[in-house]
Amino acid sequence: MVFVIITWNRKDRLRQCMDSLKQYIRIPFHSVVIDNGSTDGSAEMVDREYPDATLIRNAENQGFSKAANQGLDYLAQSDVPGDFVVFLNDDAVFKDDSLLRLFQYMKKSPDVYAALPSVFSGPNQLQTGVGGYDLTLRTAFSYFFGLSVCFPYLFKGFFIPQAYYRKKRIILELDWISGVCLFLKREAVGQLRFPEDTFMYAEDVALGQEIKKYGKIIYFPLAQVFHIKEKNSSPFHSCLWLDSVFQYYEQRIQEPRHSKIQILKMIFLLGFLGRILGYILLDFFSRKEYKQKRAELLNYTRHIWKGYEW
Repeated sequence: MVFVIITWNRKDRLRQCMDSLKQYIRIPFHSVVIDNGSTDGSAEMVDREYPDATLIRNAENQGFSKAANQGLDYLAQSDVPGDFVVFLNDDAVFKDDSLLRLFQYMKKSPDVYAALPSVFSGPNQLQTGVGGYDLTLRTAFSYFFGLSVCFPYLFKGFFIPQAYYRKKRIILELDWISGVCLFLKREAVGQLRFPEDTFMYAEDVALGQEIKKYGKIIYFPLAQVFHIKEKNSSPFHSCLWLDSVFQYYEQRIQEPRHSKIQILKMIFLLGFLGRILGYILLDFFSRKEYKQKRAELLNYTRHIWKGYEW
């Protein structure tokens, strides 16, 4: 197995990530670290503390997709052994050896090309937005208005409700999965290319269209990874994911000013407003505080409102 880790100015998180590989991965593996022009000593740390890893240095931050393609190109030209390639975020860690279950499942499933384990963002907290179905008005509506959460067998959402499928232990075929821990068959080397027209955030959704040309994409709830979400950017920078998602949808429908994009933005807008209202109500009836979550959703709402063509 080969782990490809793309990093930028997260030296401490990267160290945690690589230490977790040494501690919990029970099969032979090799690490390829692609440093996207870090200035915090990340590359030097890898060189010094993990001499068995392959280090590729970039002079500047090229974004995830270009760096990922660098990793694929390197593996195509090298003799690094392994039946699988795992693209792993530098802020993701393993806390057990459950990835072995996914490895064994993939070995027995020739029709499965890509997989993602359960993704936790905190203690007993599953991360939102790690996989789902292709972005359409229907899948956006199903997710934002709760249909795919309440009735997952009837409605397909842009994001899946991880908690439901993990509790039921259901292995699910999807249209796209996150690059937090993207488990690929080795055949991806020489076949797959990450979309370089998207700098970050929406490349996962676009990549799903490419992956499905070669095989199935699955969510595998019997393994898990922990995503320590410490962002390189300010909270307001996080709105870039919205811009990327809307750009992806425009490219799909190939009509930049089509009314469908305005409808999609309105679905997102109303969905965020509904969640803000929900968190306000929870503040009254729960001991937990949701101030930070409300602020994040309000930021998304403002961003869509400002860019909406009324």
